[in-house]
Amino acid sequence: MTKNYSSYETESQDGTGHIYSSVLIDGSATCEQTIECPCNSATHTPKSFNHLGSVGGWGSGTPQCVNCYLSYQNNESISATLGTDYLFQASTEVVCSIVGAFYNGFFPNLYISLADTTLQTVRDNGNGICTTNPDCTGNITPRCLGSGTIVHDGIPCQPGFFCMTLAVRTSLTGSYTCSQALCSPSNPPGPCTGK
Repeated sequence: MTKNYSSYETESQDGTGHIYSSVLIDGSATCEQTIECPCNSATHTPKSFNHLGSVGGWGSGTPQCVNCYLSYQNNESISATLGTDYLFQASTEVVCSIVGAFYNGFFPNLYISLADTTLQTVRDNGNGICTTNPDCTGNITPRCLGSGTIVHDGIPCQPGFFCMTLAVRTSLTGSYTCSQALCSPSNPPGPCTGK
């Protein structure tokens, strides 16, 4: 039997305090029937495990013939507290009706949080390109978004911006990788999630 399966996981946020996670498996197998493997009578069921914080678990797709394409996506979401790490666990498998689980896809555990940062505009470069520095109340060093540039799609720069960012790390003592900053105009100084 030839296994042609792929597994994917994603995490995202919407700027309103929600974290989303998705675990997908898809693909197919090829099998020539033998006495040892009567694959013409078997079905394959895609499964994915998506556990985010305290929600989620295993989900199953529709059983398909062995040579048929299969796909299953398991989605979860939580309303997150700023600065709190939520454990994200993900894996996939394909279960054969004759031999049981025969394909597994594993992902490392992730710790996901939302981090907010207030930024002050220090230079208007024109066309909505704004050079900024963090301007946090209480002299907090922000978890995400140090000095940098905000591109505000041609809208004139504002005095500052309030940004919510997805912060991900692989252990509770590791450093964060920050992405998906969603920003809106704001008047600094303001709140920031600390490191």
